Amino acid sequence: MNKSDITKKLIERKRAKDVLIAVHRGCGGGNIIENTISAFEIALKYGGDIIEVDVAKSTDGKLYTIHEGQEERLFFSKDNVQTLSSREIESLSYRNGNSFKVKQKVEELEAVLQHFQGDTLINLDRAWDFWDDVFELVRQRSMFDQIIVKSPVKETYLDVLEQYDVPVMYIPIVKNARELNQVLARNINTVGVEVIISSEQSDFYNLEIIKDLKKRSLLVWLNAIRLNDSTVLTLGSDDDTALLVNEDEGWGRILDMGADIIQTDWPLHLANYLQKRRLRTTS
Repeated sequence: MNKSDITKKLIERKRAKDVLIAVHRGCGGGNIIENTISAFEIALKYGGDIIEVDVAKSTDGKLYTIHEGQEERLFFSKDNVQTLSSREIESLSYRNGNSFKVKQKVEELEAVLQHFQGDTLINLDRAWDFWDDVFELVRQRSMFDQIIVKSPVKETYLDVLEQYDVPVMYIPIVKNARELNQVLARNINTVGVEVIISSEQSDFYNLEIIKDLKKRSLLVWLNAIRLNDSTVLTLGSDDDTALLVNEDEGWGRILDMGADIIQTDWPLHLANYLQKRRLRTTS
């Protein structure tokens, strides 16, 4: 597939909607577990345009949709899944929102790709150390037109993308102008940029660089998720502010910064807000 074929779905989706909603790990909660087909289906039902899927790799090379490092919360286990074999991972029992064991098991990436093959845009995250394995699965299903990968900016990651024989859609996570320039200097299919604006000292605070990204036809991905009480991703404008204080102070400020894609844990509420802002129809 050439670059035009690969980016067609993303471009068409953006033309149809002023702002796209990327849903963080799908919609988990209650008895629905994050990073599962059920959670991703709910995310799409609630207005999501892109499902964000975390990927981990077992010691014997199988790929799963799970955020490694979250094992104590998800399984009451201290073992990182990437230190476990596929047999060990598949024997794990998830805990639901009430801390009870449930029958849901960790799902294989291959099963998730098979389920959503066709039209859904999928952001595969946290897979940067084994992209070659991920890309092989994607190649087998001819799904490069649905897949977007993200990563922090490192020369080794950029090397993989630049040397790969398919122009995989890429969105780097950039914290400063130096990192942005590293990416733009490469022959990579960069379709957008996730901009981190952690403080008023950020290179992106005056928004001039964001305006320049738009001139380059690069999508601006801004993150509304609230990871914890201290991590700032977009100047404190986030889901918590939108839901607990004022939607305009949360999601509204992110829109005013120029977001083309907003990542959220609350897609239904964000979709409703975008409708109020006349940035999305009810159909």
